[in-house]
Amino acid sequence: MRKARILVAEDDRTSRISLAELLEGQGFEVLLAEDGTKAQLILAQSRPDLALLDIRMPGADGLTILRQARSSGSDTTLIVMTAHGDSTTAIEAMKSGAFDYVLKPIDFQLLLPQIQRALEHGRLTQELKRNKLEQSAPSGGVGIVGQSAVMRHIYKLIGQVAASDATVLVRGESGTGKELVVNAIHFNSARAKGPLVKVNCASIPDTLLESELFGHEKGAFTNAVSRRIGRFEEASGGTLFLDEIGELAAPLQSKLLRAVQERTVERLGSNTPVPVDLRLVTATSRNLEEAVQEGEFREDLYYRLNVVTIPLPRLRERRQDIPALVEHFLHRGGRAASITSEALTKLNEYHWPGNVRELENTIERALVLAREGIVTADEIDLRPIQSKPGAGWAEQAPLEAGWQSNLAELEKSLVERALVQVGGNKSKAAELLRIHRRFLYEKLREHKAE
Repeated sequence: MRKARILVAEDDRTSRISLAELLEGQGFEVLLAEDGTKAQLILAQSRPDLALLDIRMPGADGLTILRQARSSGSDTTLIVMTAHGDSTTAIEAMKSGAFDYVLKPIDFQLLLPQIQRALEHGRLTQELKRNKLEQSAPSGGVGIVGQSAVMRHIYKLIGQVAASDATVLVRGESGTGKELVVNAIHFNSARAKGPLVKVNCASIPDTLLESELFGHEKGAFTNAVSRRIGRFEEASGGTLFLDEIGELAAPLQSKLLRAVQERTVERLGSNTPVPVDLRLVTATSRNLEEAVQEGEFREDLYYRLNVVTIPLPRLRERRQDIPALVEHFLHRGGRAASITSEALTKLNEYHWPGNVRELENTIERALVLAREGIVTADEIDLRPIQSKPGAGWAEQAPLEAGWQSNLAELEKSLVERALVQVGGNKSKAAELLRIHRRFLYEKLREHKAE
């Protein structure tokens, strides 16, 4: 069997040679490029199975090479390497067609499984003769902060779904940043020049929400003195974001299902279908699976909306991002501010039931009280009942929900968190949870988390 051929494009000689030696030791054939120009030549002439591209190189940077390779129809699977990881770079790399990205300095023990998955992905892609849809338009910052493993996985998902028109369901507790994810999906998609229309389904009375979404004709009801275009029609050519979709009343669920299936809407007072061309993104902080089981949410609508799910972690599950988030909130708007180590420690130890939104409000309040822009522990005002040592899920679980319901919620949360942390690999998730793989599959089926 032919050895897999890997291109290492890296301008730092020591890093390039070290990586080549490690890969050759694993049985790979390695091609080397010290700059972007040579990397482009090797990609065109040698057609390696996989390329590891440094983002910043002389001649041509990694993202430029990535876009050119994809636009030319290259079959080479691409992984980008960067020492300057941020959400914009990660999303741009994934949107432009990278299989994955790694941060430098590179941990070879983590890189090797990524390489194996990338090679398998390339093999399957060639077998199925399937081309991915790429987006190469440059993107601006998306306002998402954090470089924890779970957030890098979120960036990867955003980059992948942005390049399609798939319906997306964003899930997470209140304050986790669902709207920021929606913004990132829209502004990194082919619909970026179209409208992004947002509707909070929980903030509009049911009697008005139908007209808000689908519009109405003149005379459709009392005070309908003129025709009104609904949000579905407003979003045509762009993205429609329905927040708190789990709060939608049953009659509206039926009408939404029809609109999603047929991509047409009917204004109140009219039987004429109006076609709409949009991407639908919804979000919820509610457990939709429970709502389906209890008959409060249509199962067929649930499956229509749950095409691609992006689960957002609680802030307490990504504590390593807290310092970066604090710096972001401190310096937003060009403010000159700083924080003491004691204050940062206090923030790191807090449970954050209100997630990133609560952290943002805490920093804003602290800045009002801080002298000369220096935030100390005294200005960090946290709720004692939430911030005491040991506060966690057990102390916040609703007793009225009952033993079985709380236990099921905990099991589902553990399974979902484990899958996110290992990038969806069920075998690794079982290892992480120290359970047998068959037991994990049982729990996936039981909680409909597959």
